[in-house]
Amino acid sequence: MTRSSFPVAVLLAGALLLVGCRTYGDAGYQSEQKTYNAIQQTVQQIEQDLGRAQSDLRRLESAAESTDTLRALAERYRSLIASHEAVLAQHREQADRLTGESAHRTLHRIYGAMITDRRLLQRQYERTTRKVWATVRGTSIPRAPTQLPSSYMITPVRFPRTDSPTAISMTEALEGVGGTPGLQMEEQTGSTE
Repeated sequence: MTRSSFPVAVLLAGALLLVGCRTYGDAGYQSEQKTYNAIQQTVQQIEQDLGRAQSDLRRLESAAESTDTLRALAERYRSLIASHEAVLAQHREQADRLTGESAHRTLHRIYGAMITDRRLLQRQYERTTRKVWATVRGTSIPRAPTQLPSSYMITPVRFPRTDSPTAISMTEALEGVGGTPGLQMEEQTGSTE
């Protein structure tokens, strides 16, 4: 390469670098619309999680009627649901104010907060369910949480895998309680439609 072609090569490399770089939130990639759609989907998932939690609360309250030691845990679960409802209302309001053309940073900040809140609620429900499991079995040690396999973990060929316990449901946690804790309160009263 000659001395006169060196500055031209550097200039071309710099121009290629600038042209090839994606700018933050470039509308050409429709990242705003994708993030907006993800926000709407996350709000629906939080709402579905709330429905499942309310169903689990009815199971827990039904079991707590016959087992005094579960009453405090039922109250804790009820407070978790109240905070879940507040989180859902807040995120639903935020989602209603946004559009697919909202600012990239705003969309990502709100989406990140929604994902974080959902995970936090799931962990709190899981901890409480494990405490219910321990209380029903008369132990102070809750069942170990599920450890999801990491996508970054490399396992050698023919390496023995330890089967970690699967996530525990409220129905499984309440097995062994007197009565029928797996049924909803309205099902126990005999209402059939």
